[in-house]
Amino acid sequence: MRKVTGVNREQSAGMNLNRLTLLQFVVCGLLVFAAAQLQAQLLYKTTFSTVEGYTNGWAIGQPANGNKWFNANNDWDWVNANQPGAYTKLNNGCSWWPTVDQLPDWSGGPWYVVTITNCTATGGAMKIASDGNFGTNAQTYFWKMDFPKQVTGPITVTWDWSFHCTNEIPADYDPTNNNYTSTLPGYDTGFTFSDWENRFAGNAASFGPPYNPNWIYGDLCTPFRLGSLQDARHNAIGDCAGNGDWNNYGPQFKDGKVLHMKLIAYVTNAPAEYMNSYDGFALRDGETRDGTPTGEPTIWQTAYRAPSDDPYLPVPSGMRRCAGGWDPTSGVNCLMLWMNGNQYPNYVLVSNIVVLGPIPVLSIERAGASVNVTYSGTLQSADFVQGPYNDVVGQSTNVMTSLKTWPIPANTTKKFYRAYNVFN
Repeated sequence: MRKVTGVNREQSAGMNLNRLTLLQFVVCGLLVFAAAQLQAQLLYKTTFSTVEGYTNGWAIGQPANGNKWFNANNDWDWVNANQPGAYTKLNNGCSWWPTVDQLPDWSGGPWYVVTITNCTATGGAMKIASDGNFGTNAQTYFWKMDFPKQVTGPITVTWDWSFHCTNEIPADYDPTNNNYTSTLPGYDTGFTFSDWENRFAGNAASFGPPYNPNWIYGDLCTPFRLGSLQDARHNAIGDCAGNGDWNNYGPQFKDGKVLHMKLIAYVTNAPAEYMNSYDGFALRDGETRDGTPTGEPTIWQTAYRAPSDDPYLPVPSGMRRCAGGWDPTSGVNCLMLWMNGNQYPNYVLVSNIVVLGPIPVLSIERAGASVNVTYSGTLQSADFVQGPYNDVVGQSTNVMTSLKTWPIPANTTKKFYRAYNVFN
């Protein structure tokens, strides 16, 4: 048996931010094993499955094990005590106890705005559904999931979401033609990276000490919205002052088709012209931008448009409130979602969330008689630890996929593998 110790390094040149990880390998005969390295770069992952500890029901406080979804509107009592009347009351996530007359098919108990639904061993979804303003659902509900603080980047998150409209979808529905605003209702659900400490930042100028710790829109870093249109909030590069601008135009994804999403946030180690900015991508299920099975993925900024057309969003988009804005020792440390106002009975489903740190994920495990390498970015192999390394032929080139798997047959001779990320 021979053990080879792996290495990792990182280098930066312009906007080509390169992160590289080399696996540690232990070679026994012809069967290859590896010690997983840098697994902490997989910051968060869920399919809302029973295996992960989820059950059908309110999302807050789940899963049973590990980090749990958290109610981000839990500071309302502080507002009442310290700054009464400063804010319109925000939803606490449990806003209505329906009666049989109100909901004949209701099984009883409170109505929760955010629930886990269709949860199985392999996965389910987070259902975001308004209650029709029957109870305390007065305005906006925010909730979050924490992950280890990141002060450098890029940081990547992928997820799937879909808007489910109870209206009949027109026969000539086409998301590239925004003529359905009066026919199909909109929605306002957001998905974003953020810095939890920034919840103080937007309140300082308006109210002064004691600073209000209740979350507001202006303090989110990278807000993406699945609303009446598919768009996102942004500032100029380096502005970081909160607020920002919705483009208020984009495709209308209202027919229930799944959108595969990808967001990349560039933080403090990026070049100045990209620091505290983000890019976004969207791929409608079963489609590519040019309509072919192997075509280019639909890019958020140029979704359903030719590359020469004006983009939906600036490239890159400046963060609305930059990480570390309130506390310089903080960083990007949570996913933040919101549901705004009365949108009953329509709803949004969210699933398959993966958050990756700047160094590529690279790990290996047994799969019967062979082994599987799980990686992010691009996989390379070599016969010797010092190289030369070449891209593994036949691996997936789908840029929307966060984590990929490469099978290694049991009869493979000694090989070394590494993964790298290049963000353009």
